[in-house]
Amino acid sequence: MHRPFILLFLLAAFASSAWAGVGHDHGAGHGAAPTSALAVPRMESIGAELELVAVVKDQKLIIYLDKADTNEPVVNATIEVSADDAPPLVAEPVGAGTYSLNAKWINGTGTKALTFVVSSGDTVELLNGTLDLTVNVGADEHGAAQSSSLSASPTFWFFAFLASVLGFLLAFAFRPVGPPAERAEDGEAPRRRPKLDVVGGKKGAAHVALLIVVFASMASPAAAGGAGHDHGPQGHDEPAAAGGYVPRKLPEGDVFLPKPSQRLLMVRTDVAAATKVQAGEELIGTVIADPASEGRVQAPMDGEIELAGAGVAFVGEEVKAGDLLALLVPAMPVYERGYLEQLTAEVDGKLRIAEQRLRRLQGVSSGFVAERDIEDTLAELVALRERKRVLEPKSGQKIALKAPVDGIISVANVRAGQVVNGRDTLFEIVDPKRLWIEAIGIAGQDYGDVAEAYAVLGDGQSFPIQYVGSAPSLRHQARPLFFKVVAPDAALAIGTRVQVIVQKGSPVEGVVLPESAVVRGANGLAQVWVKVGPERFKPKTVRTEPLGGAKILVTAGLGTGSRVVISGAEFINQVR
Repeated sequence: MHRPFILLFLLAAFASSAWAGVGHDHGAGHGAAPTSALAVPRMESIGAELELVAVVKDQKLIIYLDKADTNEPVVNATIEVSADDAPPLVAEPVGAGTYSLNAKWINGTGTKALTFVVSSGDTVELLNGTLDLTVNVGADEHGAAQSSSLSASPTFWFFAFLASVLGFLLAFAFRPVGPPAERAEDGEAPRRRPKLDVVGGKKGAAHVALLIVVFASMASPAAAGGAGHDHGPQGHDEPAAAGGYVPRKLPEGDVFLPKPSQRLLMVRTDVAAATKVQAGEELIGTVIADPASEGRVQAPMDGEIELAGAGVAFVGEEVKAGDLLALLVPAMPVYERGYLEQLTAEVDGKLRIAEQRLRRLQGVSSGFVAERDIEDTLAELVALRERKRVLEPKSGQKIALKAPVDGIISVANVRAGQVVNGRDTLFEIVDPKRLWIEAIGIAGQDYGDVAEAYAVLGDGQSFPIQYVGSAPSLRHQARPLFFKVVAPDAALAIGTRVQVIVQKGSPVEGVVLPESAVVRGANGLAQVWVKVGPERFKPKTVRTEPLGGAKILVTAGLGTGSRVVISGAEFINQVR
């Protein structure tokens, strides 16, 4: 008999919390919940050029002041705050775009109408809003206020009185009734009438009364919601009042990001404006050297590498045209060397004979020797000397290997004492300030109307390039395109794979944004984050086309005038 009574008592005790609504059952420890889980006094105001968010923290009013278009913090501003009949006070700067105000009315309760006079340079704006300080009440006071509101409800006492009366009526209606007393026979004592079960009747009445009280409390407005649990339209406009002043994703998909988090993540916005630009086409390219500035040094014959005066040139060394890179000692087979020595000795012998003949002819009187004989001997002497000069390098003279162009050595396939073959490439020299890009175009398309082009590396770094021309013949069923790098950088190394963005064709209308503004949503589609409030951001699925130069064109899904997040979008996208 006591078990139903205990169950009904527990049900009555927790009836008010049972109807708090989905997502608002705070458990037994609701009265001792941490401050971060409670509502935060907060207000916001947006002007023509500035936006303001005020939050009560540590018994002070913290004011965050930013530019409405770019979300950039406003520094060195003067903020004068007026609250109802209280005298105006000036907030003190405590950080970049953050100001603090200490006033007596902050620790109070109720609603305060605030007026902010903001002066920043030539900009002067009047901002206002309403700050609800009711949430300053602690969690214990909140629970006590909810219980007192239930006990102070007339409906509660009406049902309690009705339950009491009905309980006693039912107890007497169902009391046990016994037969009248009978006279005892044969001298026995008379039988007594059974007594009424007053205790059992009271228990039954109490059960019925408590059951009615339970249903009354469950039906009362105070038990259905309670103070501070009426989440009407205002609860959606002020997301900070639902879960504290912390970043979080709202049920409808928006993200609530407090101003301190925006400052930490460097969130910046820009107003979307429609424009017409030429759409881009993505191609795959490779960095190559400018053909006019590239040089190669090859071995003219078989031989052995020998160090020059300054040593063998190395990769990365800057050289000028004509600089000595290495020496090549020609190598010959034994039979060729013997034949060369025999030929050299024969030339030396003929040269000595010609020199002796010339001396004899010149020693004889001019009247006895014809001038023609002397001239023939001189011509033979010159020819023999030239043959000897040609034969000398073959027998031991070293060949100098020199740089053909100015630049930096990119390839050096030589070592001291290395034996090389004729036509082997020993050195390659390029000019890093003169680079080209060879891209693979689509066969059948005309690239003569290229307006602008960009080369994009894997990390997103972009370089402007200039269209040079295309090959008239296909290579592997693709059309080679050549571009000149306008401003080379150390990141562009020869052989690097790049993404080439080519803008051509008719202009397309859309919104030009940085590539960092477009992120991937949970569904894998491209989306941007639009700032719909000072601390609220909404995702927008968009359709994009590449532009190059670290920019992208949004052709659908984004309205003109929207404040789009251009910096920090990837961090907002990760808020859960």
